[in-house]
Amino acid sequence: MIYSASYFESQRHHGQLISISRSIPKGFRVNGTLNFFVPSADLLKDWKEKLIDEEAYTARYREQIKANFKIIKGWLSELKPEKDATLLCWERSGAEETIKTLEETGRWQKTQPFCHRNLVIKLVQKYRPDCYGGTDVNNLSLPICAKCRTEIIPAFITEGFDDRHYCTKCQTWTLDVVYRDKT
Repeated sequence: MIYSASYFESQRHHGQLISISRSIPKGFRVNGTLNFFVPSADLLKDWKEKLIDEEAYTARYREQIKANFKIIKGWLSELKPEKDATLLCWERSGAEETIKTLEETGRWQKTQPFCHRNLVIKLVQKYRPDCYGGTDVNNLSLPICAKCRTEIIPAFITEGFDDRHYCTKCQTWTLDVVYRDKT
């Protein structure tokens, strides 16, 4: 199974530790790096300098993924469900902050950290659901199928430029989705 996590939350690490970030914390050992998932230097710089928002980041990262999709498709095809690996980067999951907010206020935190590893794990979920181990970020707001009202796998990358979502219950690709806020 493929999971995602922060370098700093070892309780969420499973199997091999694979970096998908531009750098690795000093002294931290990984089993490898998937360079095709590492955000470009320009993209990361623009994000850190707050020159782009999540939507612009996602659009640019998506173009980067499309450019590397032939290699990514090969990696996806080689995944084995019985082999655990965790895709790692720097951003914390927000789980501790969510739990603290829940304990203090009795409500789920409405915001969650944005991180490219969430986009990557959605790609695994979409193309290799048999290898999807889960994301470490809580409180994701996902679109739901307009027909059956179950959460769908959001469109992220499809071959070509078809941006349809996939509903696992209906077993169809669709553009007909409804967005809702999970609270």
